[in-house]
Amino acid sequence: MKEIRTTLVVGAGTMGHGFAQIFALNHVPVRLTDETDELLKRAHGWIIDNLNTMVELGEVERKEVESVLTNIQFTTDLKKAAQEVDYVLEAVSENLDLKKGIFQQLGGYTQPHAILASNTSSFDINELSAVTVHPQRVIGTHWYHPPQITPCVEVIPSKTTDQQTIQRTMGFMERIGKVPTLCKSAPGFVGNRIQFAMAAEALAIVDEGLATPEEVDRIVKTSFGFRLGAYGPFEICDQAGLDVYRSVYEYLYGRLQKERFKPPKIFDQLIEQGRLGLKTQSGFYQYKEGAVEAMKRERDRKLYARLRLFREEQKAVKKD
Repeated sequence: MKEIRTTLVVGAGTMGHGFAQIFALNHVPVRLTDETDELLKRAHGWIIDNLNTMVELGEVERKEVESVLTNIQFTTDLKKAAQEVDYVLEAVSENLDLKKGIFQQLGGYTQPHAILASNTSSFDINELSAVTVHPQRVIGTHWYHPPQITPCVEVIPSKTTDQQTIQRTMGFMERIGKVPTLCKSAPGFVGNRIQFAMAAEALAIVDEGLATPEEVDRIVKTSFGFRLGAYGPFEICDQAGLDVYRSVYEYLYGRLQKERFKPPKIFDQLIEQGRLGLKTQSGFYQYKEGAVEAMKRERDRKLYARLRLFREEQKAVKKD
């Protein structure tokens, strides 16, 4: 498979400048394009600010900043910039017609081997591949803000994306330090469906007068949000017990009568098989002999590390 050596980011806004920065930090030359020199100048300033922050935090050395910036070429000429790159990441506004127009152009401007990726957070990747020459090289890569820091990248193939494009994209994301995870093309993909479901319930709680926005944020940050940096929802479910989760769902559904709290059928299926989670050595995951104690020790190690960071942040807030 052809190695990705040169990249192009289309759109120098909130996400685009971060993409260019992370590519350049990993010694991958990148061309950053937008409609006007003013937009590119703004992006250049943002990147310098980000790099200065990294220096202050000890993430990079001051002497590295200049070499990072030399890896970024700023240009308003999309056609010329696209002609000799191996990987294109579209980061324009979340407007489907605008993105289709960009992909139609990119299909004609780029070489056939070039991967055409979109950072869309909601649109069907199949709609973008449908307007592009060589649709097998079109793929979705949904990053999370700020992209130069947040590890996750959802990798979303279309129905026509070939295996080589998937493998090259996954490998490239890992090479620049990201955590790529495959998922199917569907509205909201995975992360945003979960994120917006949580936001909807938080908003409903405020609307009902149960708590203020500040109180909701405080509870989330010090409860399940505190743990989510260490464990995903299925890992947490296994630790608590599937039978416990089903019982809570049953109570919430019985009292609130809201469909979102109706006990998922998957609990019944797993519980009937005796898969209650960590306590039975199987739930959503399978656990080896002795895994329970090892998991508890690992859990405590991770959570105490987060608790130390949390306490430091609280001290800093009090000082301010």
